[in-house]
Amino acid sequence: MAKHNITPMTQQSCKTQSVVPDSGFYRFSERQVMVAILTLATLLRLIGANSEFWFDEIVVVQNQVRLSAYEIVTQYDSAGHHVMNALLAHFSAAIWGEQPWAVRLPSILFGIAGVWAFYFLARQLWSRQIALLGTLMYAVSYHHVYYTQNARAYTALLFFALLASGLLLRLLQASTKRSARWYGVAYACAIGLGTYALVIMLFIIAGHGCVLLVARRWHALGWLLVGIVFALLLYTPMLFDLVVYYAQHLETGHALFSIGFIRELKPVIPLLLCGAVVAPVLLWRLAQRHPLAAALIVIPLVLNTVGPALRGQGLHPRSLIYGLPVAYFFLMEGLDWARLRFRWATWIAVGVVTVVSLGMLVRYYPLPKQGFQQALHYIAAHRSPNDEQMGLTLGGKAARFYDPSLVIIETADQLRQWLENARDPTWVLFTFESELRNTTPELHDWLMTATTHQAIFPGVIGDGAVQVRLWLP
Repeated sequence: MAKHNITPMTQQSCKTQSVVPDSGFYRFSERQVMVAILTLATLLRLIGANSEFWFDEIVVVQNQVRLSAYEIVTQYDSAGHHVMNALLAHFSAAIWGEQPWAVRLPSILFGIAGVWAFYFLARQLWSRQIALLGTLMYAVSYHHVYYTQNARAYTALLFFALLASGLLLRLLQASTKRSARWYGVAYACAIGLGTYALVIMLFIIAGHGCVLLVARRWHALGWLLVGIVFALLLYTPMLFDLVVYYAQHLETGHALFSIGFIRELKPVIPLLLCGAVVAPVLLWRLAQRHPLAAALIVIPLVLNTVGPALRGQGLHPRSLIYGLPVAYFFLMEGLDWARLRFRWATWIAVGVVTVVSLGMLVRYYPLPKQGFQQALHYIAAHRSPNDEQMGLTLGGKAARFYDPSLVIIETADQLRQWLENARDPTWVLFTFESELRNTTPELHDWLMTATTHQAIFPGVIGDGAVQVRLWLP
């Protein structure tokens, strides 16, 4: 992609890409509409923000948030150690206590800010109407709300990835040295902080680097290198641990297209299949108008998908979270095509997507991510004074966060030792039944044959329902 073949991406070119007026949209200013969208986004992300922790969040609290700030920034022993989020959640919990909303507060704030960052990038590629409607759909996205209410760094990654991409486009369009310098500094900061939020940002960096290198945009490439240096400086206290960890640990999830990976993707497979059909056409259309922007948006996702597979590294679908805004960008390109041909098609499509998203949220809000406290309250209400209580593997570890007296059984040997001395009825709590069956089949067989079902507490997490069974001597 030679430099002279790249189409300028100015706001004026975006405004003139369609002859269809924005009609009643102009009765409100752009700022007024965005304030309304951000207000809605904030409301949707605050509802249920204090629901109980799920397993991964409990691990974050126990292994990261409770560490000192010094330990958080100098130790790296897990792919789940999202440094920036752990540090911010540590300070938030120190001020307000280990309330779920306080531990999730950094993720919530980045999630809300990410809606603005989405618009910041989208406005440079589409008309005001399409950019605002796309941002509205993104604001009510069930999946974005879900990750916003998760005490991890995924929304921070999305915020910095979108911000960095938008700033890079501004940098490439800068008309003065002064504005180019300011955009360059901001871009480098977004790159560095995004990497500190989540190392998956490296795929965004690699994607930007490939595009800038092919396009021979040396000035912007220089600012990208500044951002990389900034990221290295932030990681310096734990850099050795970080390198050693990823040199030795490839099993951080499921292999791409494995049964386990597909099982986790099951709820969205129909959408992915539809997207696979229309995405190439929409990408081609976007690339015709904005080739550089199309490459900057899509290539990081390609690298994010292919990179771990080539390395033989396992991953979870959440590792591909950057695909969420990319999917909405494709949807917006489809809306832009439709509005040129069918006046009401855009509004109908946005209405359908919004209603479906809100419908999913209505089902989401009443449920905890995992109901460990509900299960413990049930046991407390039904147990006799001499009854014991036990938790199996992951469910036991999580439930013990709330009740330290809970006995944890993780292996068949531990179960046999416990049975030798067991004399009283025992309430057994567990979750992630599929994983329990696959990793410790003896425990699962004993559970299904020697205990009776008492209660099940559904949750949002796939296969994360918390179940209670009773063993009688």
